[in-house]
Amino acid sequence: MNRTAIITDSACDISCEDIKKYNVKIIPLRICFSDKTYLDRVDITPIQLYEKLEKEIPKTSLPSSESIMSILDEVKSEGYTSVLYIGISSGLSGSYNFIKMIGEQYEGLNFYSFNTFSLSCGQGMLIKIAAKMLESLCPIGDVIDEIKKIREKMTAMFVVKDLSYLSKGGRIGKVAGTVGSLLKICPIVRVNDEGVYETAAKSMGYSRSVQMMVKEIEKKFTGCNICVSVVHGLMEDLANAVLNKIKQFANVIESEVVPVTAVLAVHTGPGLIGIITYPV
Repeated sequence: MNRTAIITDSACDISCEDIKKYNVKIIPLRICFSDKTYLDRVDITPIQLYEKLEKEIPKTSLPSSESIMSILDEVKSEGYTSVLYIGISSGLSGSYNFIKMIGEQYEGLNFYSFNTFSLSCGQGMLIKIAAKMLESLCPIGDVIDEIKKIREKMTAMFVVKDLSYLSKGGRIGKVAGTVGSLLKICPIVRVNDEGVYETAAKSMGYSRSVQMMVKEIEKKFTGCNICVSVVHGLMEDLANAVLNKIKQFANVIESEVVPVTAVLAVHTGPGLIGIITYPV
């Protein structure tokens, strides 16, 4: 019997419960400090990362080939015959193409890949859709077609308190007015259809930008049935408040509030609030 495993990378924000429920395999990206390299989701937590950020902003790196091979070996040993890799946007990291290259060369597994042109909870939401479909024995081609349709309807945007983390990490993308933003303007950053960052709107100050981001969601989804995830960096109370506000104007079918994983926290710093949603 053909069995398909889902593999992702640690730029995906998905709960431990869902990882266990759907047996999702996660390839850890690396967080490189001057004195030590950590494997995301393996030997460093977001809280530990934030504590270290006070002294040094590390670099992030692609997963090692050994980590990728180890996950593929594990999948094969569990009796899976195929793999669907649902990965971080190739516009934000070289990880997608690197994992895809190794996966396609691996012997003994049929390897399929899907570029989410997203990350964080956007990536996680697509994984859960795919996992449910595979659990219902849907053909893998149908699964890929469905998550592609969902991704095309998905809206993902976020606000950070300090843009310097994105800038220093080289993840500023198409966000305009970077220098001014670093000083006083707080942009709402959107993940566009190419899977890179661009400015959706600007406001003076963090709180106003968060409010404006919610307004953008309200304009687009008032009265709609939606699934929504709110991701945060040490801002759980605000994230819950944002979700409750969204529930006032939209019919929320499924929702979650999720802390951002450590490897993404490197580029966003404390204060991240992001909203990822799609209509159903």
